[in-house]
Amino acid sequence: MNIFFYFIIFTIGILFGSFYTLAVYRIPRKEDITHTHSYCPNCNAKLGFFELIPVLSYIFLGGKCKHCGEKIRARYIILELLSGTLFVIFALILGLDVYNLDIKSILTFAFFALFTTYIVLTLAIYKEHKRVEKSVLYYGIVITIMYMVYLYILK
Repeated sequence: MNIFFYFIIFTIGILFGSFYTLAVYRIPRKEDITHTHSYCPNCNAKLGFFELIPVLSYIFLGGKCKHCGEKIRARYIILELLSGTLFVIFALILGLDVYNLDIKSILTFAFFALFTTYIVLTLAIYKEHKRVEKSVLYYGIVITIMYMVYLYILK
């Protein structure tokens, strides 16, 4: 049962990783990250459902766009796999498993996911563009304040 649980955690992690790659590309370009459909940055073709499955679509498409054949950067699959692995490692560190889930450990894990988003976006955008985006910084400040309030309430 725990293997299935950690598979779900890994899946959540690769979904976050997929979001990270989208956000790292779009935030510096001031593009919408929530309502605009995913597209190929080379040919602008809208991606279909099967082209949006993290890790698997990259593998099945051979790392190339289905529409124009342009090579997809390996960063996408690497960030997705690292994110999934990181989520599983943190769940193991917290001792999360099917038999001992409680609200405190779930909330701690949720804050980990939100704060990891801030760290990854900040580092990846800085690596690509040599700048820190204010919107990402504000997000990090809000998450940090929320976590501090959460810790204060737990006392």
